[in-house]
Amino acid sequence: MIHKAEKNEERKAMLKQLQEIAMNAGRLFSEKRPSRIEQKEGHANYVTNIDREVEDYLQAALLDLVPGSGIIGEEKENEGLSDAPTWIVDPVDGTTNLIHDYRMSAVSIALCESKKPVLGLIWQPYTRELFFAEKGRGATLNGQPIHAAETPFERALVTIGTSPYHPALAEKSMRIALDCLLSCADIRRSGSAAIDLACVACGRLDAFFELNLKPWDYAAGSLLIQEAGGCFSMPSLSGPPCYDLSTTIAASSAVCADGFFSLLRSHLSNDSSPCRSTDQHAVP
Repeated sequence: MIHKAEKNEERKAMLKQLQEIAMNAGRLFSEKRPSRIEQKEGHANYVTNIDREVEDYLQAALLDLVPGSGIIGEEKENEGLSDAPTWIVDPVDGTTNLIHDYRMSAVSIALCESKKPVLGLIWQPYTRELFFAEKGRGATLNGQPIHAAETPFERALVTIGTSPYHPALAEKSMRIALDCLLSCADIRRSGSAAIDLACVACGRLDAFFELNLKPWDYAAGSLLIQEAGGCFSMPSLSGPPCYDLSTTIAASSAVCADGFFSLLRSHLSNDSSPCRSTDQHAVP
């Protein structure tokens, strides 16, 4: 019993440190503007000096927090996801928002074990909102339990991602968005998949899709959704979610799932686009 209590105290201390790390990372980009902006591969795909500074900080802090762990991040060369404890990190989810001072950017951190998220954290420094989920222990916003909404699909507020780095997906994204608009109450677009997933988890939004996301975009949010009683899916896969893929992502409340996923399937049924490994050596 004493051993179990000690383990629980160690866990609490580790989670407190994790939250402090995320908040420190948020300060690195919310309190200053980028001084250098570079174009990456793909349409309107940018990286700034701040993205790299935040990722360097997170890599050092998180690897120190869990000795022996690995890390997969947006701005680094990555090995494939293994069974060992692995952090999946987006230092600034919403870089284009950051460049425009739109104030809809977040730190997204997931810890995976056996290739599945067991911890997920999204910190929105501008609103000072900390979304957190632990496998089997539920999801919270600033320490208070959150749950996906119970709004029916015909009255749902659906948020979309437009896959801006992949122009070939733009037309299909807009067709799905229009179908959603005509089937539910309205649609929204924030420019941050992490924030969108967090908002579905806490019931502000009812459903989300984007046709091409990478693990650092969705790993933390996926656990938030599931621990908040929502539904998370990779519609291009025949099996359960796989967290080392660049692929289509969909999430919704349980109440909206039938209507929303049926609508998506009608658009994706003839989609022959492969899911791709996110090892940066392999991704074009």
